[in-house]
Amino acid sequence: MHITSSAYTVKLPVLSLFLLTFLVATTATAETDAHACAPDGVAVGGFDLVSYHQSGGPAPGAEALAHKLDGLTYRFASEANLARFRQSPQAYLPVYQGWCAATLAMGRLVCPDYTNFKIEDGKLLLFEIAGFTNGRTIWDSDPAGFRQQADANFKRLVK
Repeated sequence: MHITSSAYTVKLPVLSLFLLTFLVATTATAETDAHACAPDGVAVGGFDLVSYHQSGGPAPGAEALAHKLDGLTYRFASEANLARFRQSPQAYLPVYQGWCAATLAMGRLVCPDYTNFKIEDGKLLLFEIAGFTNGRTIWDSDPAGFRQQADANFKRLVK
């Protein structure tokens, strides 16, 4: 089978191999360091964690409004959000230390798209988007079931 456009022709097996290679390269392995999605030490892609819980969020954080916690730097869009976080960090930290919740439920560790999120029971869940696949859409098809699987896999996969 070929996918054809006026500019090029791609054989489906070649495209499939490319996509598989991409997924393997961007997927963390078992017993991965909890900070693998923040190699520069800046958590959640630099987004303000408090803003996820506000209308219009998430908002990019500023370098000047930063707070270090457990080896990571969290940035905030305003002094007020920084103060809220300092007062109660556990209320704002993402579930599963920021890994994509849906792929974690499937037994894989994948860094999320930080703009693809859901607040569920007051907690921040982050999800990947890979091609036409949206982790949040998958999660929403069975939140309780995926939560149970993700909880078990998190204990097993993240140190």
